[in-house]
Amino acid sequence: MKTTHKFLAVTAAAGLGLGVLLPPPADLLAHGGEDHGDTAAPSTGTAQTDRVVLAKESQFLFGVRTALARYSTTYSQATLYGTVTAGAGGEGRVVVPQTGRIVRLAARVGQAVKAGQTLAVVDQTLDATQQIGLSTERAQAQAELRAAQQDYARLQSIADIAARKDVVAAELRLRQARQQAAILNAQGQNRRVTIISPISGTVDVFNLAVGQQVSQGDELLRVLNPGKLRVEAQVFAQDMARITPSARFRVEGLQGQGGSVAARQVVFSNVVNPVNQARQLILELDAATAPQFRAGQAVHVQVSSSQGPGGPKQLVVPTAALTDLNGRPVVFVHTTPEQFRIRYVQPGAANGEQTVLLQGDVNENDRVVTEGTYQLKSIYLNQ
Repeated sequence: MKTTHKFLAVTAAAGLGLGVLLPPPADLLAHGGEDHGDTAAPSTGTAQTDRVVLAKESQFLFGVRTALARYSTTYSQATLYGTVTAGAGGEGRVVVPQTGRIVRLAARVGQAVKAGQTLAVVDQTLDATQQIGLSTERAQAQAELRAAQQDYARLQSIADIAARKDVVAAELRLRQARQQAAILNAQGQNRRVTIISPISGTVDVFNLAVGQQVSQGDELLRVLNPGKLRVEAQVFAQDMARITPSARFRVEGLQGQGGSVAARQVVFSNVVNPVNQARQLILELDAATAPQFRAGQAVHVQVSSSQGPGGPKQLVVPTAALTDLNGRPVVFVHTTPEQFRIRYVQPGAANGEQTVLLQGDVNENDRVVTEGTYQLKSIYLNQ
C-alpha cells in the first residue's frame, strides 16, 4: 500500500512538471489565398443571372452570329395595313362567251400555262326559244337571198334599159343577203368555242367537269401569275407626311406569314377616299419575293425614311436580335469570346431590318446576337 501511494505521488509531480514546461497557446494563421474569417459570404450554389457561357466550338455548332448596335437616322416611322392583290398581268379570269356545255378540259388545277394556250372547249347549246328564233332568222335570210338574186337577175336581163343606180342597188342587196345567210348558217353549224388563257401563269382551283352546263358570263377558272403581285394600303391623315420620295417600304405578313420583303412604290394617289378620308398607296413586290404572299392576304407595310444629316439619331439593332425572356424583351450581348450577357431593353419603332432601342444597357458598337438566340435562351433557362 505504501508503495502504491508513493508511485501515484511521483506520477502527479511529474505531470505537474510537464504542464509547466508546455508553451503558451499561439494564434492560428490562414494559408495563402484562403479566408477563414467570420465574414465569408455563404455560397448560394447558383450561377450569375445575366450571363451565358458558351464555348467557341458550341457557338460554331449553333450558328451563333452577331451584329453591331449603331446609331442611325433611318428607322420605321409608320405601320400601315394593306392587302395583297394581283398586279397588272397577274390575274386572268376566263369567262364563258356563250351558254353551252363543256366538251373538253385541257387544263388541270395547278398547271402552268402560256398565254393563248387552250384551256377548255365549250359547245353552244340553245333552248327551244333560241332554236326557233335561229330557224326563223335563217329562213328569213334564205328568203331575202332568193329575192335579191331574182331582182338582180331581172335587172341584169334589162341592163341596157335599166337605170344604173337600180343595178348597183340590186347588186349591193344581193351581197348583203349572201353575208347574212352565211353568218346564220355558220351559227347553226359551228357552235363550238375554244377558251384560251389570257396570260401566262398557273391555273387556280376550279370545279368543272366535261359535260357540265355553263351560262354566258360565268367565270370558268382563273390563271394567276404569282410573280406579279402588288399591295394596296390605306394612308390616313396622320401618316400622309411620312410618304416621301425617300421613303422605303417593307411588307410583312401578319404573324410572320410570308416573312418580310422590300417593296417599291408605284403610285400614291392624290384622290382622297370620301368614306374614310384616306389615300391609296400602291406598292409592287419584286418577282423573286412575291410568291411568298398570296392575293387577298392581309399584310403590314412598314414605312422607313431617312431624317437627313440634321435629323435625330437613335440607337438601332437588327430586328432579329430581339427575343423575349419571361415576357420581357431582351438582347444577348457578346461581351467576351465565350461569354454573353443578357440586356433587358425597351424596343421602339421597328421594321423588318432594324429596331430602335428606347431604353436598355446597350451601347453603340456592342455586338448583339442575331442568330442563335433561341439556343442561348435555352442554355440560360437550364442553368
